[in-house]
Amino acid sequence: MDTTTYSYLSVGGAMQKLSFEGDGFEYFKIWLVNILLTIITLGIYLPWAKVRNKRYFYGNTVLDKHNFEYHATGKQLFFGYLIAMGVFIAFTALSNISPLISLVVVPVFLFAMPWVVWRSIKFNNAMSSYRNIRFGFEGKLKGAYIAFLAYPIGMFIAFATVVAVIIALGMYINVAMISGVLVSILALVFYPVYFAMINKVSSRYVINGSLFGLGGFYANLDFKTFLNITLKGMGLGLLVSLITVFLGGLLVSLTGGFDQLSMLVTQPDNIGEIIGPSIVISLVVFYMALFLIGLYVASYFKVHNQIYIFSKIGLGKSIRFRSSLEVNALFKMLVTNALLMMFTLGLAYPWTKVRKHRLFVENIHVDMPSGAGGYVSKKQEESPLGEELGEAFDLDIGAIGF
Repeated sequence: MDTTTYSYLSVGGAMQKLSFEGDGFEYFKIWLVNILLTIITLGIYLPWAKVRNKRYFYGNTVLDKHNFEYHATGKQLFFGYLIAMGVFIAFTALSNISPLISLVVVPVFLFAMPWVVWRSIKFNNAMSSYRNIRFGFEGKLKGAYIAFLAYPIGMFIAFATVVAVIIALGMYINVAMISGVLVSILALVFYPVYFAMINKVSSRYVINGSLFGLGGFYANLDFKTFLNITLKGMGLGLLVSLITVFLGGLLVSLTGGFDQLSMLVTQPDNIGEIIGPSIVISLVVFYMALFLIGLYVASYFKVHNQIYIFSKIGLGKSIRFRSSLEVNALFKMLVTNALLMMFTLGLAYPWTKVRKHRLFVENIHVDMPSGAGGYVSKKQEESPLGEELGEAFDLDIGAIGF
């Protein structure tokens, strides 16, 4: 899909592109020292390592000859880190003691998750700045529970209720087959609707609650556009998957693979003698193709969601944004990063992280006709506890900082 499909807000003058001035080798040295110190201190250094990482990427991200800054300190994060680790250890221990206990622990954690997300966004934004002007977040906790708990659970309950009614009616009038077809169709409809709605609600909450100084970000997001992106991405993935399955079946047929598979059904104990190199190679190629399809579809979703969201974001009366990220560029980066990680046994991680950060950052464009002047900053004290809890449970929590 051409990026011009989305209606960008009109801007005055040329848009400025963000740039990233870091490099892989420079970050490799920071990454290596962080790992060594974390190991030596038995994990105690982790909050300081996290701060060094963020300061490196913030400090090397530049807009209009000015870089972003990250102001949190390791000492600030340390207390929250201890609590987060304690919660994580308790959660893991209780889950392993008894499945019944985990049935109680998991709902408690799910109920606490919106608070964790809310605190994390507030802290990350408050610790980020550009040209000495702090970012902020004024989204309410109630909004976090609506966006991250009420909508996801409510939609699942509605779906499950309709499915239960269809199955009950099918059993009552003895048309179980028709009920199964209806449930399958409903599931196919529910999947894109669910993800489109969650994407819209969560993005709107984060963006419209974010601040730059005393200026507020805003975005009027449309459910229909998110749904179209989801449907097109699913359709693309399904089409390419069907083609891959057909070509894979043809390859297996030409190499005599179907005969080997039929023999395997009748002689499962002779798997080593029956399965030849040709079918092994065919299966490896087939699964690699499916993996690449998954990466491409993920790239499609990520790129077109970002393009649409940035086209709708504004700040104050004059600042506008645009993303020029392309699906093929992201897909190529993901594939080459995966190959780098595989062939270097993970040592290329710093280079892959820098490449990914640079690709996303350098495709963000900002129109600031009046510059950043006029945005007055205010001092914000935020607890890092939510941030550390999010890290402990591996929640993907983002901020609108940049």
